[in-house]
Amino acid sequence: MLRTLICLLMLAVTGSAADKTVIPAGSKIYVDSNNGFDLFILAAFQAKHVNALLVSSSEKADYHLDSSLFHSHEFAATEKAAGSYRVSEAAFKLTSKSGEIVWAYAATKGLLSRGKQSVAEACAKHLKEIVGK
Repeated sequence: MLRTLICLLMLAVTGSAADKTVIPAGSKIYVDSNNGFDLFILAAFQAKHVNALLVSSSEKADYHLDSSLFHSHEFAATEKAAGSYRVSEAAFKLTSKSGEIVWAYAATKGLLSRGKQSVAEACAKHLKEIVGK
């Protein structure tokens, strides 16, 4: 009986956390320019069908998306081969007009990724989870 009660309680907590919407559907998001990385983010929002409006002016936006992009070269070795490969890392922060940080995310994509495109798509995929339907 106690096990059943605990399982039901866990399902209730998990279900309510999964339905958590932080950003209303159709909210206006301004993507800050970052040496051209903003174009990858804009394309990823469209590819992942994020239910938000992208605007070109921060004054028109409900939210402001900041990003930082880093690249590094990593070295990998096995018994048969060794070499270096490029790793792309990005961090994202979504801030409301009032200055409240409502969402943050970091992504690392390595050996078999498409660099900027992959980390931008990871951002869009995870941001989509908190935008209303």
